[in-house]
Amino acid sequence: MSRRWLLFVLVGVGFIASIIVSRLGLIDQYVELVAMYVGINIILALSLNLVNGYMGEFSVGHAGFMAVGAYGASILSVRVFPAWAGVWIFPLAIIAGGVMAGAAAVVVAIPSFRTRGDYLAIVTLSFNMIVKSALENIDAVGGPRGFLGMERLTTLPWTFMWTVVSVWAIRNFVYSNIGRGVLSIREDETAGAAMGVDTRKVKLHAFVVSSFFAGVAGGLYAHLLQFISPRTFDIIKSTEILIMVYLGGVGSIAGSIAGAVIYTVLIEALRVLGQWRMVIMPLMLVLLMIYRPKGIFGFTEFRWFKPIASKKKDVAVTAAELINMTPRTAADGGQLLVIDGLTHYFGGLCALSDFNLRLDAGQIIGIIGPNGSGKTTLFNLISGYYRPTRGSIKLNGTEITRMPPNEINSLGIARTFQNIRLFNNLTVEDNVKVGMFNSVKYSAVAAMLRTRSFNQCEGKEVSDCTRMLLELFALEKYAYEPAKGLPYGLKRRLEIVRALATRPQLLLLDEPAAGMNPSETGALMELVHRIRDEFKLTVMVIEHHMSFIMGLCEEIHVLDFGVTIAGGTPDEIKSDKKVIEAYLGSSGVSRALKDT
Repeated sequence: MSRRWLLFVLVGVGFIASIIVSRLGLIDQYVELVAMYVGINIILALSLNLVNGYMGEFSVGHAGFMAVGAYGASILSVRVFPAWAGVWIFPLAIIAGGVMAGAAAVVVAIPSFRTRGDYLAIVTLSFNMIVKSALENIDAVGGPRGFLGMERLTTLPWTFMWTVVSVWAIRNFVYSNIGRGVLSIREDETAGAAMGVDTRKVKLHAFVVSSFFAGVAGGLYAHLLQFISPRTFDIIKSTEILIMVYLGGVGSIAGSIAGAVIYTVLIEALRVLGQWRMVIMPLMLVLLMIYRPKGIFGFTEFRWFKPIASKKKDVAVTAAELINMTPRTAADGGQLLVIDGLTHYFGGLCALSDFNLRLDAGQIIGIIGPNGSGKTTLFNLISGYYRPTRGSIKLNGTEITRMPPNEINSLGIARTFQNIRLFNNLTVEDNVKVGMFNSVKYSAVAAMLRTRSFNQCEGKEVSDCTRMLLELFALEKYAYEPAKGLPYGLKRRLEIVRALATRPQLLLLDEPAAGMNPSETGALMELVHRIRDEFKLTVMVIEHHMSFIMGLCEEIHVLDFGVTIAGGTPDEIKSDKKVIEAYLGSSGVSRALKDT
């Protein structure tokens, strides 16, 4: 029996067992109640872990979204749906509560994700306080007295079903294209944007999904207790959810389950201490953050929650054909990239002054100059990380000067970084898959439900393409290893392969030979030529390694203090007096250059 069918069988047996236990009263009512609390807390921990663990942000007001779901579902079941509908309408009420919580998340997320750092924590904490205060002042929902009148519709079978659905949906979300975008944000948001990930959109998706399931947990909680009040959803409740997440482990479904089970059982065992357990809970969170910040299962996963590896297929095409790397028709008289008067200031310092370039498709050109000459600034301007003070950048005739990095990448510009910026905790395979973010066309809902469009895209367009790229560049044997464990030279190669996965026309290589020995440098030179020829790319290279740049490039531009002092073929650059005087600085280095 396959793992997938075994899971179906186990879930089916568990659901039937929950019905039998609940109907026949085979366990004590208190034990059954604790079991239902465990299920609700698993849903809460999973929902918050999606933001705090998988995305790497820090939300501290999740009880606010739980409150929206609890009150929304309760109002529907008590005042909107007919009394006789009861159990038949219950799933709809729970879903509606989740949708209301998701809608509230949109209101919170749009302003929050315009900023970086700890602002999300401040905004979500404020949201939690606003929700609590608003509910206390709305008499229509009971004000500070609370809201009651709900039937006890939350049962052990319903709790089991919603827990399974939550685990399944969030697991599917994480192991999807959008989920890989979420993980790239946690690992390195700058590199993620360079690979085409629309970071704001991905954050919004994750936050809404997270809040939806918090709302689901709230609806189940309300119909279990049959009474809710604003005090139930204060900052202490948010702290409880945080403890469950960080106890079990961030970035782990197994961790969320373990954390919820351990915490719920522990808090019941400590009930004899009365209010002192409210002191123990925050203290537990502090100790966890100090001594075990990743929790029990931090960034590790039980294998049953991981996707089943697809079978290897014999693909009778090249990687370039498979990922459709045919070059687009160049505009402006066959010129791929046109830069006019590009200038950038950092305060009063001019980092780049009046830079001009005409780049034909298929060329390999180099940008050289001493440290601080403006080389990386130029790449950051082309790839959208900086907005120029003045000037224009056109790709195939399209103005890209003020586009964000992910949009520039989608038009055909990919880059590597001076300091390698891989997603270190992701596998080699997933690093490459992140590069295909813009090529995959299915929705977050399709990912969670595993629809036909998801299966088609993840099969041929992602898995096959990734496998071909890894085999083409001799990385297939490292596919399931974390990128941080690769040797330095292979890390450089993986960064280039990841950039190729974005299907670029123009590849920007920022000091690719840095830290390499002579044999590695020679292999890299062959690799760049091979990439240009097989994938029909245009390449721009920044490099200090003179023999590498002279042996690789057909045209070289030299910068000094942001100003272009020379441009031409390698032979012309070798003999240029301005380059020798301003860039090399000594006759000894000049002779080294002429010997290349």
